[in-house]
Amino acid sequence: MEEEISLSEIFEILKQRIFLITILAFFGLSVSALYTFFAVTPTYAATTQMLVNHKSDTLSEIQLEDINTNVQMISTYKDIIKGPVILEEVQERLEASYSVGQLASMVSISSNTDSQVFSLTVTTTSPTEAATIANEIAATFQTSIGKIMNVENVTVISEATVNANPISPNVPMNLVLGVLVGTMLGVGIAFLQTFMDNTLKDSQFISQKIGWLDLGVVSEIKKEEFAAITQFNELETAQDRIGG
Repeated sequence: MEEEISLSEIFEILKQRIFLITILAFFGLSVSALYTFFAVTPTYAATTQMLVNHKSDTLSEIQLEDINTNVQMISTYKDIIKGPVILEEVQERLEASYSVGQLASMVSISSNTDSQVFSLTVTTTSPTEAATIANEIAATFQTSIGKIMNVENVTVISEATVNANPISPNVPMNLVLGVLVGTMLGVGIAFLQTFMDNTLKDSQFISQKIGWLDLGVVSEIKKEEFAAITQFNELETAQDRIGG
């Protein structure tokens, strides 16, 4: 037979185990804080924006077909930027200790649908280094694309700047998650302890859960009460003897 539990009983369980739940919530917060502030290395991002636009002598020559072509070329440009043709030159100019593969892993490129503008973001453990690498990649690509594809349709419209605010780790989110995980663990242990406890707490379990008749209650007597009762009985016995 499946045992049901009421909402009031749930609150009662949580109330009885509130100390345990609080301790585990604080423990989760502490672990999360230690991991966030001491175990994770902060990372920073810098972004530069580039415009793909075919240069024309007159505005009448710019047609919708040209715009669509420029948008489609962004996909090709993404591969070229993260390729060794560009990154090897960037590595030489910056005299960086990073390999071409490491530089490629730092770079992410994004663009909106039907937009001629795309963003180049570099993520590293140094905000100054991220901006320097991003600007150098953009400048190298702008000057090299004409030689690679015989086109001059890339313009840097926004240079990367130093952003001292790390993008990772997310401190507030990590701390909140630590508290939530600790609280959930505490609630789980509280219910587990309650359901595994087979001791009888009151007479309601016998009458309501099992269905037996409540014939009486055996109370626990303290030593002081037992001594007082014993003394009283001895006094009554002595009085009976005298009266007899």
